Amino acid sequence: MFIYCLLLVMSVFLGSQILAVETPVAQITLYRILSLFSVLILAWQILHKDRKLILVIPSMATRMLLCFLAWWLIALTTGLWAESFKDWLQVSFLMTVGMASIVAVYFWVDTKRQWFRLAQAMWGMMTALVFWGYIEIIANFYLFADMAKLDKYGTFDSQPWTRIPITFFANQNDYATLLLAYITLCMVLYYYSRRYWQRIFLLVMFVLTTFLIFQSGSRMSLICLILFISLNLIRNFKLDLFQGKRLYIMIAFFISMMLIPPIREKVFEVIFLGGPQAGLSGDTKRMNIWRNGLLYLTQTLGLGVGSGNIEYWATIRPFWPTNEITNMHNWWLEILVSNGILSLLLYLWAYIGMLRRLEYIARVKRQAANIQSNVSFTFYSFLIIFILASITSANNMLIEWHWVFFALIISWVKIIDKNEQILDFKNKRRIGI
Repeated sequence: MFIYCLLLVMSVFLGSQILAVETPVAQITLYRILSLFSVLILAWQILHKDRKLILVIPSMATRMLLCFLAWWLIALTTGLWAESFKDWLQVSFLMTVGMASIVAVYFWVDTKRQWFRLAQAMWGMMTALVFWGYIEIIANFYLFADMAKLDKYGTFDSQPWTRIPITFFANQNDYATLLLAYITLCMVLYYYSRRYWQRIFLLVMFVLTTFLIFQSGSRMSLICLILFISLNLIRNFKLDLFQGKRLYIMIAFFISMMLIPPIREKVFEVIFLGGPQAGLSGDTKRMNIWRNGLLYLTQTLGLGVGSGNIEYWATIRPFWPTNEITNMHNWWLEILVSNGILSLLLYLWAYIGMLRRLEYIARVKRQAANIQSNVSFTFYSFLIIFILASITSANNMLIEWHWVFFALIISWVKIIDKNEQILDFKNKRRIGI
C-alpha cells in the first residue's frame, strides 16, 4: 500500500489543471480519484481485520487525526442549514478528499524509511514547481495563468523584474505558501543527507526558492520566510531565545532584513491597513470581510453558515464594504464562520497539541537523536509560520497539497510515538516488569 500512498501524494502536485475532467460539481483529477479510492481500500482492510492498520494510542498524531475527523463530521452536518447546497457540496467533497489522504498516509506509512521516501517524492514534485516558476519569470511563458489578471499593468514584456511566478495556482499567494512548505522539506532532507553535494544542492534550492517568494509579491509569505529562517538560525547556534541578551539576536536579524529597501516596502505594506480616501485598500477590504464573517457567526448562533457558504452570505448579506470581495482570506476565520465555534476549538486543540509535541521531541531528543530532533523542530517552525501564511490565500480548502503536507507531519509524529512505545515495551520486558 505504500506505493499507492506514494502515487497519491505525488499526484496532488499536478493540481486541478493537469489531467483533469470537468463535472457539474467539481473537477475530477488523478489525485482525487486515488484519494477517494483509498477510502474503499481502507474499508476493505478494516472489514478483513488487517493487522497492519494500527491506531497508535496514546499519540498526539492520533489525537490530531481524530480531531480532524470530528471537524469533518461537523462540516458535513452543516449541510442541514447551509443556504447554498451546491457550495456546501463542493467544499464537502474537497474536504472529504483531504481527510481521506490524511487517513491513508497515517495508516499506510509505518516506518521512517517509508516516511523518508514519501518526503523525497513530495520534494521532487515541488522542485518541479520551483523550476516551473523560474521558467515563467525568465521566459515570460505562462501556461495556465490569467494574464489579464496577473499582468494587469502590462509590464511583463518590458520590465522582466515585475514578472510573478504562479504555475497552476489561482494566484501568487497560493504559490508562495507552497514554497514555504518546500523550504521546510529542503531543511528536512538537509538533515537527513550525509553527502556534502546533496546538502549543497538543497541549500541552493533553498536560496532559489526564497527569491521566488520575494518575486511572488506575497508580503505575508515574505514575513513568514524571515521568521522561519530566524527560528532555525537561533536553534542551530544553540541559543535560547528568551534568555539574557539572546533575544536581541533575532531582533537584530529582523532589523537588518528591514534595511533592504524592497523587503522593507513589502513588510510595511502589511502593517499599513489604511487606504486612499477615494477607495478601500486591499487590506481594508480583508478586514471588512473578516468583520462581516464574525457578524454571520453571531447570526447563526455560533454554528456557522455552513461549509462553502461564506461567499454566498457575503454576496447577499454585505454589511461592511468590501468592493465585492467575498473570500475570507483567513483560514482560521474560514473554519470558524463556516463550521462554527466547536470546529475551530477542535482544530486549535489539535494544532496547539501538535506544536507542543514537536517542540518536546525537538528539545528532549536533541542529544540522543539529532536528526529526529532537527526534523521535528523544522516542522515546528513550519506550523508556527503557517499560522500567518494561512491568511494569505483566498480559500485554503481549495489548496489540496496542504492536506497532504499535514498528513506528512502527522505520520512523522505517529512513527516516533509508535517507536517509543515499542522501545518502552522492550525495556519493561528486559527488566521483568
